Amino acid sequence: MIGVILANTGSPASPEPDDIEAYLREFLMDDRIRQLPKPIWKYLLHRRILPKRKYTSAERYRFIWTGDGSPLLENQRHLALKVQALLDPEARDVRVASAMSYGSPSMAEVLRDMREAGAERIVLLPLYPQSAFSPTMAVVDSFWRAQEAIGWRPPSTVIDNYHDDPGYIAAIVRSIRGAGFDAAAGDRLVLSFHAIPLKDEAAGDTYRSQIAESVKLIESELGVPAGSATVSFQSVFGPDSSKWTAPLSRDVLQGWRDEGFRVVFACPGFSVDCLETLYDIPHEMVPALEGEGAAPVVDCVDGDIQAACNTRGRFVWVPALNASDEHASLLKAVIESHIA
Repeated sequence: MIGVILANTGSPASPEPDDIEAYLREFLMDDRIRQLPKPIWKYLLHRRILPKRKYTSAERYRFIWTGDGSPLLENQRHLALKVQALLDPEARDVRVASAMSYGSPSMAEVLRDMREAGAERIVLLPLYPQSAFSPTMAVVDSFWRAQEAIGWRPPSTVIDNYHDDPGYIAAIVRSIRGAGFDAAAGDRLVLSFHAIPLKDEAAGDTYRSQIAESVKLIESELGVPAGSATVSFQSVFGPDSSKWTAPLSRDVLQGWRDEGFRVVFACPGFSVDCLETLYDIPHEMVPALEGEGAAPVVDCVDGDIQAACNTRGRFVWVPALNASDEHASLLKAVIESHIA
């Protein structure tokens, strides 16, 4: 049997400060994530960052939390079930599971389950279409550490990116069209990706070149001129944004505040909506374009955040592919190409 692991960064167990702190402690101490030498960073993290951030982050997580829990965990769990049904409905030859680098379900938990189910080979698919030192390699590191921790090292295949996969490109384009994008009417398309530290790029990270290839293919499939989509970045960590890839999405949007065209805002690098889309888009991106006071007050429990973001007319949010049938189908094709 082949075990397939769909992997992502992770989520706290709840939006309560203690659970937030436990999650952030694990996440921010990862060698792929921390920005300073370990002793200095550890001191700052425990003495300065976590005591405040666990409360501010708790408010953000409460906004996106649903009756079923974390949107990231639930969407990815449903996505894994759909991919499982497409690959092997009887789960006899292939077992698909969702795992996280930090928090639960952990990579070690999932690998133990795979071993008990009789898996003889593992395929790891980090759900980042464009690979980066962080977070893609953080997932891979977590995978190898988990193997060592449980004492099981089966033959493994890592699919580290699928940025130019035709199914992925087609799915992104269909979601953009489905949101009503109309270039002929003057709509501007923003493709916003997670920022990475410039030091990673200087060390050889090819993330931005993969983004450029994805954007080129999206523009071609969409039938718009090359270079017409605006590529920008979001989710910078820390006070100094000059050390991260640019331009920042909020700066681009703010520069268009006095214009009259609509902005269709998509995040092709986020396979599943999470804190960095469900919170940051309504609270940072919408006000950047529409003006202060434009952030929707509705949360994930009380209503549709995406619909609330799109009520003012100029900002149109294209959600991630999430647990859609189309997303499951494209991942099935990506996985099958490596299983074969």
